[in-house]
Amino acid sequence: MAKFYPMFSSSKGNCIYIGDENGGVLVDAGVSFKRMEGALAGARLSLSDIKGVLITHEHTDHICGLKTLLKKVDIPVIASRETIYALEFLKIINSDTKRIYAEDSVDLDGINITRFATSHDCNGSSGYVVELPTGTKGVVCTDLGVMTEEILEKISNSDIVMLESNHDPVMLRMGPYTPELKLRVASDKGHLSNAVCADTIAKLYKSGCYRFVLGHLSENNNTPQKAEAATRAALFDAGAKADDYILYIAPKENGKVIAL
Repeated sequence: MAKFYPMFSSSKGNCIYIGDENGGVLVDAGVSFKRMEGALAGARLSLSDIKGVLITHEHTDHICGLKTLLKKVDIPVIASRETIYALEFLKIINSDTKRIYAEDSVDLDGINITRFATSHDCNGSSGYVVELPTGTKGVVCTDLGVMTEEILEKISNSDIVMLESNHDPVMLRMGPYTPELKLRVASDKGHLSNAVCADTIAKLYKSGCYRFVLGHLSENNNTPQKAEAATRAALFDAGAKADDYILYIAPKENGKVIAL
């Protein structure tokens, strides 16, 4: 059975497992090793199930547990060339670290990994399509300021898509952030709003995808209820009934395993 497991998802830490009975991969390692290990154990998974770790970009909420993880398990880091360089500069990895430059597609013990570029405020930011040996496809697409037709094409026809639904524009505008930070979040190199996420999911539904995870919700500028309402409204407008799709809002921690 294939599993999509958003263990942690927020501006304070991100880590997702995608795999099956033969193992899988982590996407990001943005919480402590202890918390990652505990979350895996809670889903009856172990470190030995992890064949590699995909890194979307080098911001702290995506890599803070990576250094310790790599001391505990002998697995490769898979990321864009720019992200690998950033991890070296930050001394998260060293010359002995196994690494795979994911400029396009990578085969990792039968798991096919396709990287696509995302628009964020760092070089080499990435999203990933993970295709398991059975053909099941899972997508992680967060931390992007703009959705493009190229990305939409890459992630269409997948079995499950985790997409960023970061902020409600009104909450962002009225919220506690500095003017500079508000501009950064709302920019093309920031984060997707609920409305853009919802519109994208409606398009994905029409392409044949019926399982969705809303991720990376802002704790200051969004609520799960607002994110869910926006997406369900867009799906309704696209002709979908409530029982035509599965929609899961990833919590900050203690996410659930989604069977595929």
